[in-house]
Amino acid sequence: MNLSFENKVALVTGAASGMGLATAKAFAVAGAAVALADVNEAALRSAADDLVAAGHKAIDLLGLAVPAARSAREAEPSHVWSGDRCFRSS
Repeated sequence: MNLSFENKVALVTGAASGMGLATAKAFAVAGAAVALADVNEAALRSAADDLVAAGHKAIDLLGLAVPAARSAREAEPSHVWSGDRCFRSS
């Protein structure tokens, strides 16, 4: 089966290594813009940079962590998507 994820966005958690990174790469190869999240900031930035260097649309979501006492709706992400463009807000 050959799935296309063109014009789609995939949010992958645990994306800095292992299965999460493999999943992020698979979505990117299938055409998705990929937003990567992980607690390992250095590895996360490296993973996103590697995908971009390979010609894919990818961003790291550094600073997206939400304290346990807060809801995900209150999170203040460090990146904002507008169409196919991404802006780092911090």
